[in-house]
Amino acid sequence: MKSVSCVLAIAGLACAASAAPTLTNMSTFGNNGWRAPNVIQGGDTAGSNNGTNYNYLGTGNLERGMAYNPVTGNLILVSRSAAGNGIRVINGTTGNDMGALNQGSGIITGGTFTTNKVGVSADGQIFVANLQANTNTGALKVYRWANEAATIDATPWFNSTIAVAGTPRMGDSMDTTGSGSNVKHVFGHAGVVGYSIVTGSGATAVSSFTAPAPGVGRFRLGVTFAQNDSNVWGKETSQSLHQTTYSGSAGTGITNSTALTSAGEAPMDYVTIGGIGYLAAMDVNNSRVYIYNMSNPLAPVSLFAFGVTATTGTLAANGNATGDVRWGAVDNGNLSATLYAMSSNQGIQAFTFAVPTPGTLGLAMAGGLLAARRRR
Repeated sequence: MKSVSCVLAIAGLACAASAAPTLTNMSTFGNNGWRAPNVIQGGDTAGSNNGTNYNYLGTGNLERGMAYNPVTGNLILVSRSAAGNGIRVINGTTGNDMGALNQGSGIITGGTFTTNKVGVSADGQIFVANLQANTNTGALKVYRWANEAATIDATPWFNSTIAVAGTPRMGDSMDTTGSGSNVKHVFGHAGVVGYSIVTGSGATAVSSFTAPAPGVGRFRLGVTFAQNDSNVWGKETSQSLHQTTYSGSAGTGITNSTALTSAGEAPMDYVTIGGIGYLAAMDVNNSRVYIYNMSNPLAPVSLFAFGVTATTGTLAANGNATGDVRWGAVDNGNLSATLYAMSSNQGIQAFTFAVPTPGTLGLAMAGGLLAARRRR
């Protein structure tokens, strides 16, 4: 949809216009923007397939975590494939497998899943977390690599239980912000209220909120830092978007609890492009991607519902409602950004999101009107 407002005056032409943003498949990535499950690509690292299928994107609910590295432009994919070496570097332009992170020997241990989610800091540090079914009795672990070429740190970056009343499960959702020694992660709680903030110096459970407090598990499947590192937004399937702030262990009540477009939206990520905030979310039922203009966080404006299943039909089920959606490179000059979405069992999609430069449409129309004048 396009919106145009023009005023013609005796002295000249004034025209203000805006055009709708666009979301297009990244044609260089996989097959027209989609690396499908099991598909081997010609540029993949040797040994990353069994001769029939690619080892690290299947249909067995083994891939639940993905992050974007802003330093290299690559994706980091976490897979629990039986092939091993399941922390993969994926080329962000082509989708080719570029090899595994160096995981050392005997360092990654423990947890309900030993690896599950991943985050990358602004300066390219990579953090992989386990999934822990009860952090009161078992340690949440976060492992660190200084960069894609580095060996894993000899000891976990974080390795501790996190006390929360009830039975807190953590590691189904994760987001990362910051750089250097000021990296911060947020992990949504399942089974209890709220989320935990994890840093290199410890963890703080944010489970006490001023009324009205979010319900149990509202951040368990989708969580993101938004606007700044004190704002945490989250969602689980069949629930509204919850926007909160926190200070220490105390959280605000829900700033906004608003329904998004689809009940299946959960994995999410927030970005600022040209001073405007945008929220991307993915429907785990069909891998469709939704983008919202968050200029007014209390009134999200839906821009897109787009994905491979819009044209290719239903793929393998994602019964665990897991996956990740991540903004990639942002070009503020051209008001564009890349976007990646991985719904477990449905491969990885890559898009280019673009916001028309203000006035572009107006200039084009003005040129057309002037040309028409000359022809009279």
